[in-house]
Amino acid sequence: MYYYIVDPQKISQRHFDQVQNILYSSVSEYRISGETARVTGLRTINQLVETALARGVKTLVAVGTDETLHEVINAVKGREVIIGFIPLLRTELGEILGLGDIEHSAKTIGLRRVAELDLAQVNSNFFLSNLTFGALPAGPLSGLGYKTLKNLFGMPTFQIKFTADNNDFSATLSAVGGIVVNSRATGSESSQMFNPTDGVLDVVLLPKLNRFRTFRYRREILTGRFEAIPGSSLIHVRQMEITTPAGLPLRVDGKIVARTPAQISVLPQALKIIVGRDRKF
Repeated sequence: MYYYIVDPQKISQRHFDQVQNILYSSVSEYRISGETARVTGLRTINQLVETALARGVKTLVAVGTDETLHEVINAVKGREVIIGFIPLLRTELGEILGLGDIEHSAKTIGLRRVAELDLAQVNSNFFLSNLTFGALPAGPLSGLGYKTLKNLFGMPTFQIKFTADNNDFSATLSAVGGIVVNSRATGSESSQMFNPTDGVLDVVLLPKLNRFRTFRYRREILTGRFEAIPGSSLIHVRQMEITTPAGLPLRVDGKIVARTPAQISVLPQALKIIVGRDRKF
């Protein structure tokens, strides 16, 4: 039985009415019809997931944004269920999982190619993509105007202290930003990085750059491709604890999910999710 949790946030009502019609016709065409529940102020994703699991649902489909999918994953809390995803807009997780538009995503769910992916965890929150911290969290390129460049040049430096893999490794480094990657849409020169099936997290710390190098690597900074910037520190860990600075915001999908001090770890093959043929791993 399929249970669709439809989250219209970040979509205008007019646009949502259009995509909803496409959604209903697509799930009918590919014979994956089921119960549909819409997220509202009175019906949260947590509540809808609990309702679905109480009814014995075996396939939960998040319909919305990357944030919707992450909320569904966190609401499931490791219980035995297969998760699907239909992005209503182009999203990073949609690209990672090999999903296109609504019709393509519905067709992918119908084919039921299930993969067991690693989940990352920061304190009590799970995430499939990446965790960012510092003055400029990773995200879509949002322009390179004067204000953006001014913010880049003014990024504050902080001292980050952490231990990794049960104290096998520890360090204190000066940085302006960092990213902990479980999976990412943009690739790297190494096929061994950013793979959500390898059982490790890729941690990249960005050092303070002078104005010339900041301008030269502005696109890499804004899109979180810190590993492409000379001087960045890269480590691969299964578990790490950031102890200082205290109170540093940690973000997933641009949303603060925790603050330091924090425990971050990887849970190998903890998520059963439907993927497409063109997935990025």
